[in-house]
Amino acid sequence: MNKPSNSTEHQSGTIFLQRAFEDFSQSTVKLQEAFTSLQEKFENINKELEYKNVELKRALAEKDEAKNYLQNILKSLTTGIVVANMRGNVTMMNHYAEVFTGFSYEDARGKNAESLFDASSSYDSTRDFGLAIGGLSKKIRLRGRTLEVFRSPVKTKDGEGIGVVIVLCDVTRLEKLEEMEKRTEKFAAMGEMAANIAHEIRNPLGSIELFASLLKKDLKNEKNRDRASNIIGSVRNMNNKISNLLLFAREQKSSMKKININDVLNEVLKFSKQIIEKENVILTINYENVDPIIKGDAELLKQVFLNLILNALQAMPEGGNLHIETKVSDKEKEERGIDDSKVEIKFIDTGIGIPHEYIKKIFDPFFTTREGGTGLGLVIVHNIVDIHGGSIDAENNNGKGTFFNITFPLIKGSEDALIAYSL
Repeated sequence: MNKPSNSTEHQSGTIFLQRAFEDFSQSTVKLQEAFTSLQEKFENINKELEYKNVELKRALAEKDEAKNYLQNILKSLTTGIVVANMRGNVTMMNHYAEVFTGFSYEDARGKNAESLFDASSSYDSTRDFGLAIGGLSKKIRLRGRTLEVFRSPVKTKDGEGIGVVIVLCDVTRLEKLEEMEKRTEKFAAMGEMAANIAHEIRNPLGSIELFASLLKKDLKNEKNRDRASNIIGSVRNMNNKISNLLLFAREQKSSMKKININDVLNEVLKFSKQIIEKENVILTINYENVDPIIKGDAELLKQVFLNLILNALQAMPEGGNLHIETKVSDKEKEERGIDDSKVEIKFIDTGIGIPHEYIKKIFDPFFTTREGGTGLGLVIVHNIVDIHGGSIDAENNNGKGTFFNITFPLIKGSEDALIAYSL
């Protein structure tokens, strides 16, 4: 009876084990299917991540490219750009802002933007950077330049202020051109008036000199003859001044042709060298390493250069130093074929200088600080320079003399060795 029972139990155990294996096999299949599905999802996520990484790298590259593009634009601008945050601290500035202010970006970063401007300048440091109004501008003097300053707030797309941008434009040359234009208009009006007055005075002066000469011949008293001589001398002195006046009033007759400025200067210095040495003045000359060729009248330009040399000698009665140099500007433009180059001729002395209040008056007709002067020398110089399409200005040389700078448009220059003389 026990044997059948054991057989039944054995069969039941076998069936249970088979079912367990079947369940395990099904579970294994499902697990494998789940793993395969998970692997596919993982691969899809990896592909999506790779795509996102590529897109992110592309976006970053585009952002860097845009950043570099904007930075290159800022570097290329000939205006100064300074950006400050709401506290007024500098966060960015370009190359020309460094040139105009004298601060490098490394030194200026984080500093208050007001500190970039000299205390001596007319910059209004009391205004709040966060409240700057776009479109307003003002002129300031900074490090020898006249700058026009524009201030504009920087805002987010929601209109929230986040800082201010300060734009610095160098208007020094424009200001000088405006002054020259006003000066030329004044000369034209005064020249016409001076010519009329000179002719009106010259006619009776000729009669006075004639009658004084006849009177001198008839006078036997030595004392009276001396008086007649004094009259003749005074008349001739007056006539000489009127001649200068007419030289100022008349349009200069010029014979324009290609000339080398360095050659013209050399000719003037040949016959003025002895006078310079006699006045105990040390002369130094530095010529540009290209031939500064302009279209001009050599004889008229000799008058200009000689006048400036004599003025320098008169400003140094006890001796000193006179430095003359020629310099070609915008040589890079010339090399690119752009005919915008100019030659500058500088006359720098260590004399008594010109008082600041007289600087803008020295080219005015009849203005002089020298006893016996006519006040027409620099006026004639200005007229000759103007005929040549040039410009002339004067500045105090840091309180140690006077600095005259003449600029002429350049025709062309040829490479030569730099010539430096010390006479």
